[in-house]
Amino acid sequence: MVCPYCGGRFRISRPVDVDDERVRYGLVECRCFAFPIVDGVLLLSLAKAYGGAEEALQPYVPLQVAAVQHLEADDVDGLRAWIRRHAPLVADLIDRPDQTYLGFWARLQRELDLHVDAYLEDYGGYEVVGSPKRSVVDALRRRLRPAGPPALPTPADFYPARYSSPRVNALALQFRALPPAERVLSLCCGHGVFENLLRATGHRGETVSIDGQLLNLLITRRFAGRDGNYICHDVQFPLPFPSATFDGVLSSTCLPEIPAQQPFASEAIRVTSNPGWTVFDTIWNTDVMGVERVDPQRHYRFAQNFFADLADYVPMFEACAGPGRRVGVDVPDVPSAYLDGPRWQFGAEVDKALAGRADDLISVVVLGSAFPGFRDPDLAWLGAGPLAVSLAFDASVGSEGVDLVRRPAFESLPALFAPRRFGGYPETARVDLDRTDDPAYLTELYTAATVTLVPPDFTDDGTRLLPARRGHEGTGTSSRPAGGAAGG
Repeated sequence: MVCPYCGGRFRISRPVDVDDERVRYGLVECRCFAFPIVDGVLLLSLAKAYGGAEEALQPYVPLQVAAVQHLEADDVDGLRAWIRRHAPLVADLIDRPDQTYLGFWARLQRELDLHVDAYLEDYGGYEVVGSPKRSVVDALRRRLRPAGPPALPTPADFYPARYSSPRVNALALQFRALPPAERVLSLCCGHGVFENLLRATGHRGETVSIDGQLLNLLITRRFAGRDGNYICHDVQFPLPFPSATFDGVLSSTCLPEIPAQQPFASEAIRVTSNPGWTVFDTIWNTDVMGVERVDPQRHYRFAQNFFADLADYVPMFEACAGPGRRVGVDVPDVPSAYLDGPRWQFGAEVDKALAGRADDLISVVVLGSAFPGFRDPDLAWLGAGPLAVSLAFDASVGSEGVDLVRRPAFESLPALFAPRRFGGYPETARVDLDRTDDPAYLTELYTAATVTLVPPDFTDDGTRLLPARRGHEGTGTSSRPAGGAAGG
């Protein structure tokens, strides 16, 4: 690795807590700074990371400074006590192994909502952004409202909804048509959907995940990819790797959110080897999402430089790719469309792919001149173990199967959740538990997005996972079903 700020090489200058040849706590130094490692995550940003209301939950710069001071004194216990006082959600991800993903997400969302209210009120004083300040009584009522039982996510709850998204089911099939990558980089990992896909499909190589939010990195490591490498970094700066470091690089749903889009894309391509692939999945424009370039109610960035036309991305990527690399474009389809292979179009076919598709999303792949070619998608990984019933349904286990009823929130699906050709979920459906050993049946369920890939400890809800087979009919409960169903 190289420092993104001075270009110098890193060295581990102070390994304070080392576990199985990994530095859990310590300092990594270059010519310009000593960066802390906190519970295995390298804090490489020198700014406030994600920004906005989230900073109240993960005060990045204070954490980085506290980590440097404590680790210079070899005081891991003192650092962890500081984290517990000032970033309790971070501390819980480090200290508590007994959580489920959906349970933690619900708590995270409740606490974030309060800080979003306060953040928008604070900016409301400027008149042009934020929200007008409310009365003290209203503010107290909002902050004292009862938490209530955790609600299941809706399509609008971006991170957990991604795990049930037809778009992610299609991405999994599309990914399996790419040649194996020994070294993979996940850019803007979010809550680890791609890392979970890598784990569930049997990836055995090295994975590096980068995100601007420490909470995202810890969530991904805790629930989706425990053996990966994690770096908290502002991706508007250069990536901290020499050129051609990775065989595969993926960024999903993040490109339009990054102000420095072209430098980000250029860096992602730069660190990809010539035989490798760089995928930019789920790119939208203002027409697709109905978003405004200036949104006074955004709680982390009010002004966003969204493209007005999806076709404008093509020359940008071609400029980033440079000579010797090809740029392919796909307008994502329903999952079943990818059973026979990928759908990226190249050269003159790109314009045809985009014609008349102004209201859709696109996926872009950049391939080097030594790319060995696509392969037939491998479905050997598609077993009942890591699968769960989509969050689109309420589920109940009966004597013959799992009966599904579509949740009202999923009657209409946003563009980020499903392509417009998906057609929607049926009002009712059933999973036949006697057929969950049949690969063809599982493929049918998966391509219909009735079931999706989930990480270990996704939920305590025994009706949502698919552990029930012969001998388990009618139970639908388990003290920790998710770990057994999706582990490995």
